Amino acid sequence: MVSGREKVAELYKLYGPAIYRRCLRLLGDKEAARDATQEVFGKLMRDVAKLEGRDTALPWIYRVATNYCLNVRRNAGRRGEEPMPELEMAEQESAGGMDGVPDRQIAQQVLSRFDEKTQAIAVGVFVDGMEHEEVAQVLGISRRTVSRKLDRFITNARKYLTRSEP
Repeated sequence: MVSGREKVAELYKLYGPAIYRRCLRLLGDKEAARDATQEVFGKLMRDVAKLEGRDTALPWIYRVATNYCLNVRRNAGRRGEEPMPELEMAEQESAGGMDGVPDRQIAQQVLSRFDEKTQAIAVGVFVDGMEHEEVAQVLGISRRTVSRKLDRFITNARKYLTRSEP
């Protein structure tokens, strides 16, 4: 019989690199992504019972990683922390949005106006290039819910951006 610790170690070997890439994409900082990956698998170790009866653990781990990283971003913004160094450079390179505000900053402002699930859907589709069905599977929701939330996201994001233009 495989212990919970052994199961998590096996999942880390199998999915660790994918979860790290997900965290890196959302956080934009290698060290923060490593920390986030460790936190995600630490949570998995504490909640290993949630894996019982699942065909695959990846959707659950991916959802935990996404939510964790979005919370890190939101909490950093609330505390008024400086952007992560590597993100700052990427923002300067992609400057040119409204009034010279970097595109990434605009995207973060728009995302912050939505709930966690909608944020995860938008990031999955627009940042990670996932299909609606893939996002639905990863988040454990229906494809129809993904489409509905994405439509609302697009409509409300456009309204927000239109009001923000000079």
